[in-house]
Amino acid sequence: MAKSAAFQANVNSKCVIGTEVTVGTATLAAGVTLEMPVTEFSFSEKDKHSLGIAPFRAGLGGGTQSDDMVKWQRHDRMYEVSITFHATAQAINRVCLALFGDGDGSNALLGNMPSSVQSHIKYNVANITPVTLWFENAAHTGLDADMYFTSCMCTSFNLTGDVGANGGVVMGTATFVTGFEPTQGALTFTGGTHTLLTAQTTMFNMHDMTTAQTLDGEDLVLYSFDLNIARAVNRIGFDQGNAFRPLGYSVGGYEVTGTLTCKRDDESSAAIDNPAGMVLDLDTGVFQITAPKVFVDETSINFDDDGWKQVIPFRCTYDSAATTNPVVTINTAA
Repeated sequence: MAKSAAFQANVNSKCVIGTEVTVGTATLAAGVTLEMPVTEFSFSEKDKHSLGIAPFRAGLGGGTQSDDMVKWQRHDRMYEVSITFHATAQAINRVCLALFGDGDGSNALLGNMPSSVQSHIKYNVANITPVTLWFENAAHTGLDADMYFTSCMCTSFNLTGDVGANGGVVMGTATFVTGFEPTQGALTFTGGTHTLLTAQTTMFNMHDMTTAQTLDGEDLVLYSFDLNIARAVNRIGFDQGNAFRPLGYSVGGYEVTGTLTCKRDDESSAAIDNPAGMVLDLDTGVFQITAPKVFVDETSINFDDDGWKQVIPFRCTYDSAATTNPVVTINTAA
């Protein structure tokens, strides 16, 4: 048999995220889709298998393994997808919608999330929480053959900004999992609402943060930040007669953490010397991250030649006066 001439390359691929209607069914041709401004991506191989191995038998002749002692484990299989992208308003909104159900631009994770709809995902039942992730020219056969992942659940969203990296552009990384086997084939988006990269004209930049960046009201000289929102997603059951597809998903609680790196001075010292929940406010005028109850973890110092930096790890919580209070808000239309 001759060697295949097919291959894949990053330059030939792009990523589209699509809203689903029914769990287990990929985004419809007339659905709502967004071309993501992806810079890097990775995903599990379509033919992902793990081996289950039976224990050795006791006694003579039990020191080796027979073929009936080894079996593919397909009942708990989860495929993973990770995308890193320019943090445009549309991209941030879409990932927030997938992760905690609010993608209208205010993007507030509330203390009473997830809702019952977001936390109880059943196969073949209407639910817009899962998404389809489509990668152009990503199939084994190369060009003109795509691969897509159906009913992906977002497990984490990380936002990072650094004045000395990526031209100051704020970057996002989102991770997803799905229990449905990926499909190699064309997925056409026609007749629906498809937002192209050319329509995403606003990229958020650290150099645009001309307003005060504050923690507990103290004005920080901010070099970098990262914010991470994460939750667990658990696969429920399997259907042996249908490629071991899952019967649904359940989700865990949200953890919101991050790190600020700023100039070490009297303002930063005052900000970290407070055991109570503090307000975090990072604002460019068109992009704003706010968290009303931030608790500082163990801080450290970077002894850099261009001045010492204060490194401030933190955790975001909501004000316990009401569960409808926000844990964090990522406002893309501030």
